[in-house]
Amino acid sequence: NKSKGYKNLLENSDAVIIITNSATTNLQNTHRLYSELKQKVEISNIYIFANFQDKEQTAIEKEKIEEIFGEKTIALSAVKPESKEVLMNVIEQISNTAISGKKFLAFVSYATADSEFFEISKIAKKLKKHSRIDDILYWEEALKDDIYDYMNNNLESCDILLLFCSKNAKNSEPVQMEWKTALKIKKPIIPIFQTEDTIPPLLSTKLGVQFKKYDIDATIEQIYKLILKKLDLT
Repeated sequence: NKSKGYKNLLENSDAVIIITNSATTNLQNTHRLYSELKQKVEISNIYIFANFQDKEQTAIEKEKIEEIFGEKTIALSAVKPESKEVLMNVIEQISNTAISGKKFLAFVSYATADSEFFEISKIAKKLKKHSRIDDILYWEEALKDDIYDYMNNNLESCDILLLFCSKNAKNSEPVQMEWKTALKIKKPIIPIFQTEDTIPPLLSTKLGVQFKKYDIDATIEQIYKLILKKLDLT
């Protein structure tokens, strides 16, 4: 498949599982597919599942298949009940590896009038020093965009929303749109507040972080730990 969507799907995948049987003819076709994938996209984790229910004389042993592909090969027989458990164990391993190595994007929602008080740029810069964070997106860092375009282009691709709550934020139309949109598309939200009465009522039950201006580093660390907890990355 030469479509851009197919390529994007592969590039955004944590792993690719290729299932083949162990017959020579099938392995040749599978290897062609494998070579095409490797040329088109960079995939860090590829798993070969070789089905050994074949009765053919041309069936190739697991070790030889590993040599041909240069990838870890899992041998199984589709007709045997225990093969399901083998497959599920590998999928669980892939999932755990993906989660442990995943980097995430955070979108910062705040009133520009609060930028200095909350030290938004400092918080973003310090959070980005953590290896698990890919980027912290906030509008003032990308002033070339209209704020609504920035929201539209970035909010959906982020993993979590950091909402800085204040009286200014309550009166800010963009901030209101950001957290309501995040809520609608089921993005995790962390309210960051100085006083609890500034948290929107709809978000009052969500775990948040109290902003301590006199101890900004402790606040940043609390935000980071809560991000990991909300995203199940602890």
